[in-house]
Amino acid sequence: MLAAMMSCERAGNFENGMSYAPSYAVSESENAEAKLVSNSAVTIERKLIRNGRLELLTTDAAKLRVNIETLCKKYNAYVASESRDHYHQRLQFEQHIRIPAAEFDAFLGEAEALGNHTESRSISSEDVTEEFIDVEARLKTKKELEARYLSLLSQAKSVTDILAIESQVANTRAEIESMQGRLNYLKNQVSYSTLILVYYERTSGEFGFASRSFASLQNGWDNLLFFLLGLMNIWPFILAGIALVWLFVRVRRKKRIQKEASAL
Repeated sequence: MLAAMMSCERAGNFENGMSYAPSYAVSESENAEAKLVSNSAVTIERKLIRNGRLELLTTDAAKLRVNIETLCKKYNAYVASESRDHYHQRLQFEQHIRIPAAEFDAFLGEAEALGNHTESRSISSEDVTEEFIDVEARLKTKKELEARYLSLLSQAKSVTDILAIESQVANTRAEIESMQGRLNYLKNQVSYSTLILVYYERTSGEFGFASRSFASLQNGWDNLLFFLLGLMNIWPFILAGIALVWLFVRVRRKKRIQKEASAL
């Protein structure tokens, strides 16, 4: 009976071990899965600065400019700077447009569709996530340091201690303002993308004989003026060169005369 009880106890322990093992394995699996889920949940939002350049050919640059203004109102964008040039039978507008980052691709697509031909298109992205996080962390540390200095300042008794702490507070405040300015700049660049939009129209035939002849005459006249102005700029060297040539000819002639006289 004792042997039977011992064997039953071993069997029960074995069964219990078998029954506990799966539950333990399941528990470990669930913990590992929970850790993976928690790690994947902690993701870093990338901070990207996106910029682009688009050059278009159109038949009516003024009309395209009006359409761009309408497009800016649609996507809450704005023109940061604009220039207008008219040269070589070409009327051209160049605009630097600030667009909400989420609307950049849509704005770019519609703007490109407004032109008659796309001359060039380029897009660049800069990842500033690391700098963004670094500036935020250093800014938080500096604000905590400033709070400690202010706490010490309220407890200071002597004039020397007060002046020393105030100096540290001023230096810390200057660093905080500098970091805050950099952080605000990064936030603005991430929130708004910049598109350099260039569009132009040909105002006259570029291969007409009359226009090319007039342009050639004008270029010839300009080149003549440049040549005369160049001579005026170097007139001392020209006079010096003439003097050297005259002196060389005179010396040579004198030697020739002396040679002929000695021969006689």
